[in-house]
Amino acid sequence: MPALVFLLRAARTRLASVFGAFALATVLGACSSPKDEPSDPIVVGLLLPFTGASVGTAYNFERAALFAQERVSAAGGVNGRPFRIVSADTHSDLARARRSVDSLLNAGATVVVGPESAEIAAQIGPYLAERGVTFLSPLIGAATDAEVDCGTPWFRLAPSAQDLGEALAKQIAAANAKVITVMCARTTYDEALCDSLATRFTSLKGEVRLTVSLDPDQQSYATEVHAAQAANSDAIVLSASPKTGAVVVSEFDLLSTTKPVWFLSPLLKTDLLLQNIVPGALEGARGVAPKIYDSIGNFPEAFADRWHGDQPLEGADFYYDAVALLAFAMNSIAPNSDDNGFRSVALDSALRRVSAPPGSSVGWDDIDAGLARQRAGASIYYSGLTGPLLFRSCGERAGGASSQWHVHRGKIVTDSD
Repeated sequence: MPALVFLLRAARTRLASVFGAFALATVLGACSSPKDEPSDPIVVGLLLPFTGASVGTAYNFERAALFAQERVSAAGGVNGRPFRIVSADTHSDLARARRSVDSLLNAGATVVVGPESAEIAAQIGPYLAERGVTFLSPLIGAATDAEVDCGTPWFRLAPSAQDLGEALAKQIAAANAKVITVMCARTTYDEALCDSLATRFTSLKGEVRLTVSLDPDQQSYATEVHAAQAANSDAIVLSASPKTGAVVVSEFDLLSTTKPVWFLSPLLKTDLLLQNIVPGALEGARGVAPKIYDSIGNFPEAFADRWHGDQPLEGADFYYDAVALLAFAMNSIAPNSDDNGFRSVALDSALRRVSAPPGSSVGWDDIDAGLARQRAGASIYYSGLTGPLLFRSCGERAGGASSQWHVHRGKIVTDSD
């Protein structure tokens, strides 16, 4: 029954998204006719799951990207050129995401931001590299700090799965759980996080009694739930997509007489999970996530003012930072460059240049001032909502702090430092 409830809710969400996408397209069509379109815009492709299994965050993340784009445009664009975002739907599907990438490239995108899935990202990365297109993943960190293939330019703004797995292991140990069961989806990202967690937890004198592998395409996990129950561990770690996680948690609640102690991976820090489980099933659950830095403290308010009260979801900050960082990188390239000047070799170098000292620091709310300083010949680096964006040689983020969170009265609460 819980799985059916999730699927029915997901179906309603997808239907709403279809109508939402149609309405948005209608509005854009009414407001932007071909004759009004700038003749030489710099196009940034945005790849998000507007439909499919991962629907639920796409429009909010798109709004974060558009919020940054609007601030760049209000500051005069990039070296006088309009700065435009074109969105496409991954459909939460590898083959259809590849076709959407082609549509972005046909629209003139010289860089692609997204997507939501580590598997889709891994597939399209080499494809974009072959075409000289820079690739930024706001939420998909490297699987580990030691990348196997550095030949594919791919910038990842989130901390690696390895870093976050180790942080989760420390959190579990600090909670005095001695024996754990790990339930892990069979994806590159989730498996890397679980491996890192298990290694670190064992080094902290803990025991991983059972590791349960989850097929992301299953409709029920009753067998896996029974196995986890039989292990009789102090806590259960769950690393999966919100869809898979919702089914697992709901079936646990249905089949158990006692509620387990849950520890959750970063991708499960989302209201999408809480909205699709039995109410109260995750009360008291704890987890880790990338740390958000908002030194001014008013990004949520500014976002809500722009988008009629809508609040930024967890992860929206990374999409804002990705677009802001791109604008500064492109603005640092020679003013007379055509789109070839924004191909991966030049743009990759520029991204590194504007993400680290030397220069003056520019925050998320200083896009106009930062662009002006660059045009005047000054050196700047962007330190946005998610902190300093320092990239290692393979494009993975250097370190990246984590934060802790918990579920209280059906709401996600980020713990104070």
